Amino acid sequence: MVTSDNIEETNNSAMDATPTMTDENQDDFLSDANKGDEKSSLKNSYKVLARKYRPQNFEDLMGQEIMVQTLKNAFKTNRIAHAYILTGVRGIGKTTTARLLARSLNYETDLINEPNIEMPEIGKHCEEIMESRHIDVIEMDAASRTGIADIREIIDSINYSPSSARYKIYIIDEVHMLSKAAFNGLLKTLEEPPAHVKFIFATTEVQKIPLTILSRCQRFDLRRFDNDMIRSLINKVCKKEMVSIDDQIINLIARASGGSARDSLSLLDQAMALSTDGNISEEKIRQMLGMSDQSRVIDLYEYISTTQIEKALLEVRDQIDIGTDPVNLIESLGDLIHELTRLKVTNSEDDNLSLGPDGFKRIKTLKEKVSVKHLSRYWQMILKASSEIKNFSKPLSALEMAIIRMSYISDLPTPDEIIKKIEENNLSLTEKKTPNSEITEPSKSISTTSVKQIQQEKVEEETNDVNPQSFEDIIELAKLKKNIRLQYDLENNVSLVSFEKGKIELSVLDNNEKILSTLSNKLYEWTSKKWIVTNSLSQGQKTIKEKRDDSELELQSIIKEHPIYKKAEMEFDKVEIISIEEVPKLSIVSNENNDKVKDK
Repeated sequence: MVTSDNIEETNNSAMDATPTMTDENQDDFLSDANKGDEKSSLKNSYKVLARKYRPQNFEDLMGQEIMVQTLKNAFKTNRIAHAYILTGVRGIGKTTTARLLARSLNYETDLINEPNIEMPEIGKHCEEIMESRHIDVIEMDAASRTGIADIREIIDSINYSPSSARYKIYIIDEVHMLSKAAFNGLLKTLEEPPAHVKFIFATTEVQKIPLTILSRCQRFDLRRFDNDMIRSLINKVCKKEMVSIDDQIINLIARASGGSARDSLSLLDQAMALSTDGNISEEKIRQMLGMSDQSRVIDLYEYISTTQIEKALLEVRDQIDIGTDPVNLIESLGDLIHELTRLKVTNSEDDNLSLGPDGFKRIKTLKEKVSVKHLSRYWQMILKASSEIKNFSKPLSALEMAIIRMSYISDLPTPDEIIKKIEENNLSLTEKKTPNSEITEPSKSISTTSVKQIQQEKVEEETNDVNPQSFEDIIELAKLKKNIRLQYDLENNVSLVSFEKGKIELSVLDNNEKILSTLSNKLYEWTSKKWIVTNSLSQGQKTIKEKRDDSELELQSIIKEHPIYKKAEMEFDKVEIISIEEVPKLSIVSNENNDKVKDK
C-alpha cells in the first residue's frame, strides 16, 4: 500500500547518484534535499525523486567506502592525481562523484583554503559546481561531442589559468564514446597536464577505452548496489516523503532496479504516481513493471518439467494477457532455474527471489526432483530463448517455441548418458555368446558362436597386428573398435602437435589429461606395442572436426559458384545447402563409362 502527501521542492541539480546508508548524516542529507530555490521561477514545479535526493558530500555516497577512503588518504598526504576515471553500471553515481570530486579539489571557505574531501560546510564554489555553471569546471558529454575538434578546444584552453577556482577541471561523461582520433589527441595532454588542470572521466563501458588512456588515470570501479542497500534507500526516501509502502512492493522495486539506485527511485516515483487513490496492490506494481508472479513462474516450471505442454502454453498466455512482458517472463524463469541450481549445489537457505515461505518451500521440494545436468540444459535454452525473444518481431511466438523445446527435452537423457548407454550396449554385444548349435563327435565337440561374435573376433585378429601410420589412422582404429568416447575426444578435444611411430604429442583443449592415458592404454591393447602419449604446451594443428568444417565450408563455397546453384537462387526465394554427400563410385561399369559418368 502506498499513500503520498505533497512533495516539497529542492534546488538540487540532476545527477545519477543516491543518498547514504549511514544514519549519522541521514537527517542532514535529507534536509538539504528540501531547501527551496527562491531564485527559480519554477519554484513550485515537481522534481523527480532521483534528482531530489542526491548526495551532498562523500559521506552520503552509498556503497563506495573503499573509494572514499582512498581519496581521503590521498588528500591528507597530498597525493592527488591529475586524472581519474570512474566506471560502473548506470545510476550508481558516477557523474555525482565527479562533481563532488571537483568540489573537494576547489573547496574554499573563509577558514579553509586547500583541497578538502570532507567539506564540512558549503564552500565558495560548491553551489556553482553542483549546478554545472562554474566557469572553471567544464563538463563535456562525449556522446554528443566525439571528435578531435572538441578535444582541440580542451587542449587550447588548458594553458590558461583558472579564473577563480584553484584548479581548472574537465569532467568528460561517457568518455568511451570519443573517437580514436580524439583519444590520440588527448594522450600527450593527459600524460603531462599543467599543474592547475585535473581530468575526471566517467564511463559505463570501460573496456572500450584504450589502455593508453587507462594507464594515465587513477581508476575507481563504483560498486553496484545490492537489494538490501536499495531497500534501505527506498525506506528512507519514503519516510522523508511521508509515504507508506509494503515490504513486498519494496522488494519488487529493488529487484527490478538491477542494482541502480537511480532506477529504484524512478520506479518508486512511478509507483507513487500510480496510487492516485492512496492505495496500490502488489498486482498493480507487477503489471507496471511487467513482472510475473513468482508463484505462477513456479507453476510454469512444473508444467515444463512434467511435459504438460498445453498447460504451460495456457499459463504463458494468461501471464501475457495481464501485462507480463515476454522478456521478463523468460528472465523470471531463468532466475528460478538459477535459484534451483544454487540450492541444489549449496543447500543454502537464502531466498534470493523473495518467494515467501510457501514459495521457497515449493522450490526446495522441486530441487530434489531434478538433476544439475537438466537444470544446466534449461539454463542454456533460456539464454538462447532470451536473445530470440528480444530480436524476433513476434516475441510471444518466440517465447512459446522456447517453452515447447524445454518441455520436450525435460525427459531426454543428457549426451553423457547417451554415450554411456551406447558403450554399455556395445560391450554387452561383444561379451555375450549365443550358441546356435552344438555337434558332438567321438573325437571332439565343436560349439559354434553367433555371426556377430565371429565378426568381432575377425576384427580383433585384423587389428592386433596393425601399425597406425598417422593420427587419422588411430581415429579410424578407435572407430573400428567402437570406442565412441575415445573417438569423440580425439576428433573434438585434442589437436595434433607431432606424430611419430610409437610417440604422439597432443594439445588437450579442455585440460582433460585423462584422454592421454586412455589413448596410451588402448594403443597398447590394440597394437601390442607401447606408445608414448604426451601433452604439449605448444599450439597444435586444427582438430579433426575443425578440418572437416573448413572442408565443408570450402566445398559449399564451390557449390554456390556453380551455375546450377545460381540458377536455383534466381528461381526460388530461398536456397540453402542442407547437406553434402559423396556419390559412391560405380564399380560395375567400364573405365570408359566411368570417365563419362564423372564428366557428367
